[in-house]
This record gives sequence, structure tokens and C-alpha cells, in this order.
Amino acid sequence: MSDVFNIQTLKNYSDGDLAVHLENMADLLDAHLAFQDANRSPCVPGGNELRVHSAEIKVTSIAAKQDPTKGPARDAAREKALQSVTFCCQHAVMFATHVNDPSHLDTIGMERAKKPTRNTKPVLPKQFEKFLVTHFPEESGAVKIHVNNWDGKGSVDVQICYGDPSREDSWSTVKIGHSCVFSIHQLESARRAFFRARLLNDAGVAPWSKVVELIIL
Repeated sequence: MSDVFNIQTLKNYSDGDLAVHLENMADLLDAHLAFQDANRSPCVPGGNELRVHSAEIKVTSIAAKQDPTKGPARDAAREKALQSVTFCCQHAVMFATHVNDPSHLDTIGMERAKKPTRNTKPVLPKQFEKFLVTHFPEESGAVKIHVNNWDGKGSVDVQICYGDPSREDSWSTVKIGHSCVFSIHQLESARRAFFRARLLNDAGVAPWSKVVELIIL
């Protein structure tokens, strides 16, 4: 049942991006109908459990960077988190099937698996309808990026501007992301910055998103 969702892509996330994804997913599960039953089976994780996984990944990731022998503990924390995500997805599928409402599969924070198609020709990408930039929790000079899903393969070009956003020469690419949620670190803190994003694929380049302004903490 979990193959309804593209869980395998989470294995390619960095530790920081995976922790952010778990936190975002936890917020969605808190409001999701499938996870509101107080008597829910203990084998079905909810938002609180995903937050615990996120915190554990952060701690073990820092430890592994300081001491490579701590790497296995970090890997184990990631594996436990992915297992919980799998259980969440399976529960959501059963709930959506039970109430005969597949829309519940679109609100748990996981990308739906794409069905194979015979037409592999890439389509010109569209402008992002959703582009959010928020502060990364408990880290100075870091932000998290959230864009809407897209069909097929593609990359997210994120640019930053510390000056006049109306001047093209004020913009520079700060990261190329490959998922709907990722983080950017080591930015200049205590400064006002402008962000924009666009989707890139083999067919071309999408128009820029709306510009988002944020004071980097």
C-alpha cells in the first residue's frame, strides 16, 4: 500500500532536509482525519512520533560529523524515521479506502508515486503556484524552501537577492534542489533577503515564481 507514495526519494535527502520534511509532515498529520483517533493503534505513528524522529536525526547527524564512528547511529535513526513514514502512508491509504475519499492521500505531506507512462517526452515546466520561504528552526542563517509538486523529473533553481530585486544583476543562484521541500544553510544572518524559484527540466525553464521577502535570522 505504501507504494502509492514515493517514499524511496526520502533516502536521497540530506539529514537536514529529511528532518525538515518530517517536521512538515508532522504538522499535516496533526490535522489529518486519519490520525485524530485517540485510540489509534500504537503501531501507527503520528505527528509527535515524526517530530521525535526529526530531533533524533539532527542530534545523530551532528554527532556523526564530529565523530565518523557515530555514522551507524545516524543511519539507524534515518531508517527508523523512514519506517514510520511508511506506516503513516499505509494507514492513510487504508483510511482513504475505507471512507472512499482519495483526497485524503494528498494531505499527508508525501509525494504520490507517478504511474509509468508511455510518453516520456518532457513537458515545458510551469511557474510554481506555491513558493514558501520560512526560517529553519533553531539555526541562524538557514531557511527552508517549500514548492508545489510537479510531473516528471526536474530541479528547483532558487535564487537570492540582498539588494534591489528589480535588478536582474542583483540575483544569484543559492541552491539547486531536487524535491518539494529542502533547506538552505550558511546564509548571511540579520539581513533582509529576497527569494525566487523556478523549475528546470529537459524541456526548458519555467517562469520565475513570485518574489518572497524574508529577514534572515
